[in-house]
Order: sequence, then C-alpha cells, then structure tokens
Amino acid sequence: MNNKNLNLGWMVVAALGMSACGDETKPNPEPNPAAPTREDVVRDHMESLRGDSAALGAFLLAMPKGADLHSHTSGAITTEKLIEWGAEDGACVNTTTYVASNPCAAGTTPLADAWADRAFYDAVLGAWSMQNHTGSLLEAHQHFFDAFGKYGAVQTDARNDDSYADILSRAGNHHQVYVELMQGFGASTGGRIAEGLFTASDNWDAATLLAKREQLIALPDFQASIDRQAASIAATLKGARELLKCGTAQADPGCDVEVRLLSSANRTAERANVFGQWVHAYELAQRVPEVVGVNLVSPEENEKSLAYYDDEMFALGTLDDFNDNTVGRKTVHISLHAGELIPAVLKAQDQQHLRFHIRNAVEKAHAERIGHGVDVLGETAGDGAADLLRDMHDLDVMVEICLTSNRVLLGASGAQHPLAAYLENKVPVALATDDSGILRGDITQEYIAAATDQKLDYKTLKQMARASLEHAFVEGGSLWAKRDDFTTTVEACAQEKLGEVATSASCKTYLTSHKRAALQWKLETQLATFENQFVK
Repeated sequence: MNNKNLNLGWMVVAALGMSACGDETKPNPEPNPAAPTREDVVRDHMESLRGDSAALGAFLLAMPKGADLHSHTSGAITTEKLIEWGAEDGACVNTTTYVASNPCAAGTTPLADAWADRAFYDAVLGAWSMQNHTGSLLEAHQHFFDAFGKYGAVQTDARNDDSYADILSRAGNHHQVYVELMQGFGASTGGRIAEGLFTASDNWDAATLLAKREQLIALPDFQASIDRQAASIAATLKGARELLKCGTAQADPGCDVEVRLLSSANRTAERANVFGQWVHAYELAQRVPEVVGVNLVSPEENEKSLAYYDDEMFALGTLDDFNDNTVGRKTVHISLHAGELIPAVLKAQDQQHLRFHIRNAVEKAHAERIGHGVDVLGETAGDGAADLLRDMHDLDVMVEICLTSNRVLLGASGAQHPLAAYLENKVPVALATDDSGILRGDITQEYIAAATDQKLDYKTLKQMARASLEHAFVEGGSLWAKRDDFTTTVEACAQEKLGEVATSASCKTYLTSHKRAALQWKLETQLATFENQFVK
C-alpha cells in the first residue's frame, strides 16, 4: 500500500515500536512523576462533571478540538440558514413533498411565508433535517438521504460564500483550527464525459483506465470544467473571508480556521462515470492548492455502489499509483466512506458486502482514512476483523468517527459501536460531524457523545483532537517526531515548551515552513490555555 504520509517526512513505525527518528530527537522535559500533571487535574475535573450534563457540555464546548476531517458541505449548513436563504432568494416549497424550487413551481408556497407561519416553518425544518424525526431506523435513514434533494434548489452556487462562512464560523466558535470539506466541485462533468468514452467491450484494467484518462483530460469540455471550478473555489474562499470580516476588528472566529477540500465522486453512478469523476478530482487538485484529496459519497448500499464496488476501488488505486509515480504531480490523498453499512439496509443477496468494504478500500484503493467504518467487526475478508484492525494500525489508517450520524442512521451506539475496538487496537481515530446541519449537531455534540455514550475520558478526547491534525491532509510535516506519539516534538522544536510562544530560530522556521506543524502548535497553545484555568 502507498502511504502518502511518507511524503510528509514520516516513516511507518514497525511493530517493535522503534522510533523513526533515532537519536535525532529527544523527549520534551517531563514533569515530576510524583505530582499530578496538568492533564491529570483536567481529567479529574471532567470526571467530576459527569453528573451535570450542562456543565459537561460547557466544558467540552470550551475544549480545543483540533480538526473536523469528515464534513459534507451540502449537509453541514444549519437548516435555519437554508430557510433564511431560500426566503431571501425567492424560493418556494411544495407543501406535500417539501421539495424547494426556484423559480417557483406551480402550486408551491413561497418560503418567505415561513416567517409568519410557525407551523409551516417547523414543517420545512423537519423535512429538511432530522429535527424531531420519530420514524424507524430505516425511515430515518431514508429521510436523511431524501433531505438533500428537498433543499437542493436553495443551496445554490450563489450561496457558496455563505455556506463556507457558516461552516467556518461554527468551527471557530466550537474551538477548532482546521476543517476539510467534501464536495463534488464539478466532478459530475468528468463523469458524464467519461461514460461516452467507454464501450461494453472495454477491459477494466490499468492500461485501459489510464488510456481513457488521457482521452478524457484532453477534451476541451473537461478542461473548461477544471477552469470553472478553480475560479469558483478561489472566489468562494475569498467571499467567505469577506463575509466573516477577516482582517478587521470584527473578525469572526471562523477566520482562524484553516480549510482544505476533498473532491468527492458520487457512487450511485455507473463505474465509468465514477472513474471520470475521480479523474476530474485528481486534475482539479493539481490546479487548486486547497483541494488535497478525494472521497466517495452517497449511500454505500446503493445497488450501483454495490455492483461496482471492487471495480471502483481498483480504479482509484490505479489513478493513485499513476499520480504518485508521475514526476511533478502534486500528492492527492484518499479518504473513503466504507463500512457505513448494517444488515437492515441490504437485501438478502447483498449481505456479503458487510464482509469486505473496509479492507478493499484500504488494500485496493489505498485509503489513508476511512469514514465511519461501523461494520469493521463483521469483516471476514483476508484473515478477518482482528487482522484488519492490525493492518489498519500498522498502515496508520485513521477512522473518522461520526457518533451522531452512526446512532441516528445506523443504530450504532454504546457497545454496538466499534470505537472501543479501534481504540483497543490502537487504530488512529478522530471525531467528526458528517452532516451537522441535517443531523442538528456540531463537533461539541460529538465530544459529548464520546464522553457519555462511549465513556471516554479527557486524555482520550485530547489524543483524538491531536490525531485529527496528525492525520489531516494539510500540507507539511508534523510537529511530532514520531507518528501518533504526542510526547516528543521534532528536533527543530525540541527545546521549546509546548503551549508557549516559540522562541528559537529553528522552531520558528520549521513552523513557518510546515502548515501542519503550525496548526498543531496552535492546538497545543490552545490546550495549555484551556487546561491552565483548572490548575490552582
């Protein structure tokens, strides 16, 4: 497997646990082991709050949380904002289906009427989100995915600036420093064009796929789409910062949140279409600095997704190999939704898909991160779940844990959720929001769920916050000398005290040259400030 973290200067650590950095680094000064550390004090304080949900929530709201690595732009906007924008833009809603339209379709009701009609407002809110949904698990699952189509006419390209500003503002207010957003970014154009290049007699092998890639990227319509998307992303990021008033005395907390983007393919299309979407994603990443990776979205149980799953994993691995082995091409990272399945959403003849999706995402598609990974303990491919967990640990594959989403849409919570198994097997994990708008949540809610439903303590939550930046696809080397070992910094910063201002020339230079390390230093500073308030 090709682990792109090697490109950032890390080495995968062997099972014996030997440091990849040898004698070039040394541990940062350790406190007196006889005395409780600052972290111990904060851990104990958090434990004292477990009987007071409001106090625990306030504590976790204030806690610095690093990054959100699994967030869909289309599902992250608060539903109240969508209603507000739709009303302002003159959109209407069918009061039977609650599908929005703009221009207004015949027989629909102006969304602006919701301001004077609370029942109408609440009905739209419920149709476009999981607010007060009381149906069965399968009904909730369907309601969730249907919501995207209902408000699609409201979340237009004209609102891209507003969307990013809304997401970044909430991230900043919940004490995060980095987010990665998943979005199509015109990938459907690449998919549509690619379908016309394949015939039924074409082989699905590396040579054929790479030949089709060459044909696809040479087409003017394909290149025009890349041009449009590059310009649109630049304008959106600039516009969002203007809305947040960045660089002014009234700057929103979202101004301090770094953003990177993942171009996502829609898995409900034909395999040739999905391949074309990924080609588009890889080429867009070469043009746009903020596009750092690819993903695969939409229901994993979709019949086309199931039928072409292995073919698509092979295709992505082929594109990844080509990209990595071609001189001059920017590294493109891979995170994949996999294992977001339960028996109830699969037909009887499709139950075998519970046994191999995560393994094939890792082995065939070279996934560096897995989104959800809920069915991991039922995987039997290879040597089974225990072997898969060992492989994920050894290969340093992170899992993006979406507790609210998994509870609401898959019925996985408490002991039925595999988070404990990932932690026990030392598979890197980080908490994420998935679709916080539709799910009526935020990153703090995920930390609360981790503390209450999963019974995690402060030290574990802190490690997860650190891991979120360690496994982010942001450019640059890590602050930490050894992957996922948050005790020893790189040599350039070894003489510094974490949580304080860097003073040495070597550390300042390193932080300036490595965006990841700079974000990690920022998180450590925030954590120190947060923890110090509990130390008497």
